Amino acid sequence: MQTIITIIVFLLILGSIIIIHEFGHFIAAKIFGVYCSHFSIGFGPKLWSKKGKETEYEIRALPFGGFVSMAGEEQSDEEELKDIPLERTLKGIKTYQKVIIFLAGVFMNFVLAVVVTFGVNALSGQLPVQTAQVGQIIENSPAQQAGLETGDTIQELTINETGQVILVSNFGDIQLTQKNLQTTASTIHVQIKVDRDGQTKNLQATLKYDQSSQAYKLGIYQATRSMNIAEAIQYTFISIGEMSVAIFVALGQLITRFSETVTQLSGPVGIYQVTSQVTQTGQITYILNLLALLSVNVGIFNLLPIPGLDGCQVIFALIEKVIGRELPEKIKIALQLCGLGLVMLLMIFVTYQDVLRIFQ
Repeated sequence: MQTIITIIVFLLILGSIIIIHEFGHFIAAKIFGVYCSHFSIGFGPKLWSKKGKETEYEIRALPFGGFVSMAGEEQSDEEELKDIPLERTLKGIKTYQKVIIFLAGVFMNFVLAVVVTFGVNALSGQLPVQTAQVGQIIENSPAQQAGLETGDTIQELTINETGQVILVSNFGDIQLTQKNLQTTASTIHVQIKVDRDGQTKNLQATLKYDQSSQAYKLGIYQATRSMNIAEAIQYTFISIGEMSVAIFVALGQLITRFSETVTQLSGPVGIYQVTSQVTQTGQITYILNLLALLSVNVGIFNLLPIPGLDGCQVIFALIEKVIGRELPEKIKIALQLCGLGLVMLLMIFVTYQDVLRIFQ
């Protein structure tokens, strides 16, 4: 049953990203009057199709991409499109309109990521409270043994061994280290002054030094609160920005340290594995965050100047504008086939890597 759920979630994630990307190209082409003969989700054998007023909508067997067939593309069926007027083809519109059409898919991928991330933040986003309020207590921790309760606000810590008094105004003040306490003791005894429902309580705790964190561990998590709308918007763009920077850094490393970085890439199999792990948590927010991350990945990947991808299409359009004529069709087709071949080789390699990881 879990496998079936994972497959459904995996297909929904991929389908959503592909549909929104191709819809971006499609709707931009329609806005500028470009004739679109096919709108396809997936590649390979056709599973379903429906003919609209002038566009045939299709679902194909392999859900790892999609395409919009626009009049004037190199691979256009000339016989099918012979009656289409020039102004309704890519060759008959202005350069800026071509660029918008080519970038519309990437734009929609970012729109999807923004909408999903904002939804997660607005509905379930949490931020730490400003005070040292206890949000959660770890089982069998010094905090639990001392009698701390969820909702307590820590106001003061007194270190019995040194007599040092620490006035606590935020959660960072309770991060106790040997350096700031000027001691090398492996165990310390602390008096904890807390506010509990308006009443002051004094508790005693014995803290042990934790080598991994290099601090005396009390065993509590900070309390959080829900984001307001303004914060949800702010952290949405922060999240999308951080995702984008991380992806660009990874792409940069792929160029500068190819042999090291390429082995860390994941293809469809790796994405399925991550989807399985996320689905097993049962947390819809984790699934939505994965959707947003993959949508940004697809958007940025399509910006790369690799023949066959949107970024290279933009470069072709700009070059043609500068030189004042179209690039030879045979050259563009050859470059796009080479680019597609490179992408397919990369996909095969990363899929091979993904399979190896499963059996390691």
